[in-house]
Amino acid sequence: MDTEKFEVIFLDDDMVTVLDKQLVSRGETVTYQGKTPTKEPTIQVTYTFIGWTKEEKLENVTENLTLIAKYAAETNNLTPSDAMLKVSLENAQNANLNQIVAVGEKVNEQKKALEKESRTAEQIVSDIIKNGKTEIGKEADRDSLDR
Repeated sequence: MDTEKFEVIFLDDDMVTVLDKQLVSRGETVTYQGKTPTKEPTIQVTYTFIGWTKEEKLENVTENLTLIAKYAAETNNLTPSDAMLKVSLENAQNANLNQIVAVGEKVNEQKKALEKESRTAEQIVSDIIKNGKTEIGKEADRDSLDR
């Protein structure tokens, strides 16, 4: 005789994100198998995972369960200037990442253009020096060539 099975779903506190999903037999104990849930902090609040709703039902499962992550919120005691500094640093880091991505995209464009280019590297350099072109089809800044 088959044992009755139940679905146990562990959700983040957004009640959308599935963190773990298991099928267990009647009477079994179920244990969360994923990484410890985390919640993105804000400037004012940090969060610590403290367990699951309906945690007591994890032992001796007798029905389908949906458990939701619980977090304790801790207020950050940042002064307004500290908060602004933190935001400024985060914005600077994001801007730096955006610049890195832009440079990578530019390198890929140049790589693709060079793959289509029939001239050798020496011919391209010679054309740059003679014609003032730094990229295929783009005018060079004459001051930068003289450096």
